[in-house]
Amino acid sequence: MSLLQRAGRGRRPAPLAACAASATLALAALTGCGSGAAKVSADGTAEVKLGVIPIIDIAPVKLGIANGVFARHKLKVTTQDSQGGAAIVPAVVSGDFQFGYSNIVSLLVAREKGVPVTMVSVGARASGDVLDDGSGQLMTRDPKITKVADLKGRKVAVNTLKGINEVAVASVLEKNGLRRADVELVEVPIPTMPDTLESGRVDAAMMSEPFITIAEGQGAKRLPVSYAGMGTHLPFAGWFTSKQYASQNPDVVKRFTAALKESMAYAEGHPDEARKALNGYLKLQPGLSDKVTLPGWNPEAGKAEVAPLAQLSVETGLLGSTRPLDELFDQ
Repeated sequence: MSLLQRAGRGRRPAPLAACAASATLALAALTGCGSGAAKVSADGTAEVKLGVIPIIDIAPVKLGIANGVFARHKLKVTTQDSQGGAAIVPAVVSGDFQFGYSNIVSLLVAREKGVPVTMVSVGARASGDVLDDGSGQLMTRDPKITKVADLKGRKVAVNTLKGINEVAVASVLEKNGLRRADVELVEVPIPTMPDTLESGRVDAAMMSEPFITIAEGQGAKRLPVSYAGMGTHLPFAGWFTSKQYASQNPDVVKRFTAALKESMAYAEGHPDEARKALNGYLKLQPGLSDKVTLPGWNPEAGKAEVAPLAQLSVETGLLGSTRPLDELFDQ
C-alpha cells in the first residue's frame, strides 16, 4: 500500500457549516447563511480560505501559493481539504470558505436550488482521450467487465452523488444502450477508491489522478467512461464564491481571479513544475508524479464552453433546465 493510500484510509469529509446538517440538505436550505466582509490587514492583504479536493486539479493553486503569486496580489491563502464539490458549496455560502473548487455540475445543481454561488474561473478541462483522462476515468479490476455494457447491474463508486461523476457515468451509459438505473452508484472518498476497488466492495470506480495510476499498479484497467467521454477538452470544474461575498468584496474577488488565472497559465506552460507541486500536498511515492496524466487548465474558458455540460446534466436528469448556467456566471 502506498503512503498516499495509507493517508487516505479513514479520512472523513471536512466539517460543513453549522447551518448545514449535510451537503444534500444544505443545497436547498443555505440561502440564509452569510459570508461577510473580507479580513484585510493594514497593508491591504486579504485572508482567504479555499475549500479544495485533494486531487491533481488544484496543482496550479498550490504552485501559485508556493511561487508567491497570490501574495503578490495581496492575498494570504490557506486551503482545506474536503470530499467533493457538494460538501464545499455549503461551506462557501456559509462563509467557512471564501472560495471553493467544485465540479461544475454540483454548482449548477446548487444554483437550480437557489443557492447563491457564482463562478470566478473555470478550473480544469477534460482530455482528448476517453481512455486517458487524469481527472475522471472509470477503473475496474473485474476481468468480466471489458466494455461499458458489462457494467449493467454493477456497483460503481463516485466521490459524491448529484455531481460531475454521476453525469459522466450516466451519459456514457446512455451512449452504450444502458440507463443510469442500470448501475448502483455509491459514494466513496477519492483517496480510498483504489483500496475500495481492490477489496471488491465496488465493481468499478470513477477516479482521478494520482489514484488512477495507483489503481493501475494494483491491476486495475481503464474503461471508456471518463470526462473526455462527455466531450473532449470539456470544462468540468471551477472556482467559485458566494454572491454575497462577491458583492461585498469585489476587489478581493478580482485579485483572487487574477492570481488564479496567472497560476493556471503558469502550470499549463510548466507541466514539470506542476507535477513537482503534487508531491507537496499529495505525498506521493517517489516517481509517481512523473507517471500521472495532468488535466488541462484553461483559465479563459467561460459560459459558452460550459454549456454542453449543462445540457448533459439536463439530459441525465440532474437539472430541470439549463437556466442555472446563466445564473452561475452572473455575479
